[in-house]
Amino acid sequence: MTLPPERRPRVVLVDDHQSVLMAFRRLLQSSCDVVECLANGVDAVNAVRTLKPDVVVVDLMMPDLDGLEVCRRIKQVAPDTHVVIVTAFDDEHVHAIALQVGAAAFVAKQSGEALEEAIHRVFSTPTV
Repeated sequence: MTLPPERRPRVVLVDDHQSVLMAFRRLLQSSCDVVECLANGVDAVNAVRTLKPDVVVVDLMMPDLDGLEVCRRIKQVAPDTHVVIVTAFDDEHVHAIALQVGAAAFVAKQSGEALEEAIHRVFSTPTV
């Protein structure tokens, strides 16, 4: 799915595994502008303040701040930024919590196609 440059979502990727960040970047490069790849949640929250991305894709399980806490903090500093939480663990309880803290989507890491679709879906959905 390739979109014209004026319609491409600006995305920040956050995962504590460099190989995952690079795989996501490669996957999204044709349809998104990946403006930053970060390895921890603290840097992600700070980057949102300065880069003002449309979407942040954040891993659920990280050592410093987990994806739920990153989402909470991002929604406090930039309520219009969409957060997509990715995880290797598809747990309905955690999925419900993610939506409660403001995540726009919850996606299995293994499904690159689902991640790309989620980014474009939330990007085209106005924030409330």
